[in-house]
Amino acid sequence: MRRASRRTQNRSNMAYGHCLEPDWLPHVDAIIDVVSDGNCGYRCIAFGLGLADVDGWRIVRRRMYDEIIGYEDLWRKVLGSSFETVKNAMHCPEKQEGASFKEWLTLPDMGLLVSTAFNVILVNLSHGSASIFLPLRSTPTSSLHNRLIIAMANERNIHWVRVQLRVNAPLPSLYPSWDRYVEDCAKGWRDGFVFRDITPIATADHAATIPVVDLDTP
Repeated sequence: MRRASRRTQNRSNMAYGHCLEPDWLPHVDAIIDVVSDGNCGYRCIAFGLGLADVDGWRIVRRRMYDEIIGYEDLWRKVLGSSFETVKNAMHCPEKQEGASFKEWLTLPDMGLLVSTAFNVILVNLSHGSASIFLPLRSTPTSSLHNRLIIAMANERNIHWVRVQLRVNAPLPSLYPSWDRYVEDCAKGWRDGFVFRDITPIATADHAATIPVVDLDTP
């Protein structure tokens, strides 16, 4: 497995700190930048899953495509008129290196798809649209500490970066459609997470010290 090289810089106040809701900045350990090639959203997910090698984004897209096709009736209900758009965005030719605008990962419409396909808690900390997404049909793990959390944020609607949250960090509100479509076996996913209140903290100094990790190998 080929690993991406990393450069760590304390430059988030100039780079990506502005992407997050200010109240979350004190709860962030690092911001992980990824290659900006149209697959950055999928690369952030791959990194969170431990698939951050050169082909990790392909695995993520393929798994999401298998999910939406394998459970088509569910996702037609969840996505409504966006179903075909999301399905087509997931289809990824094996030799494709970059992704067009229509193939980008977008939230919130793909949030429940990601969390359900990988059994993870997906956290969108983008300024103005912070929310979390939980799996719709899987029984949660017995321990809260074993539930994988993947956090990310969007820069000006053109680039995704992964966010490394601190242990026991508060989380934003639950995406409202989850309650509408979740199966009974999956309702325990929100236990211990959704009802944490976040306390506003002065963030200017903290934002300047969040390290940004560059994964600069495509």
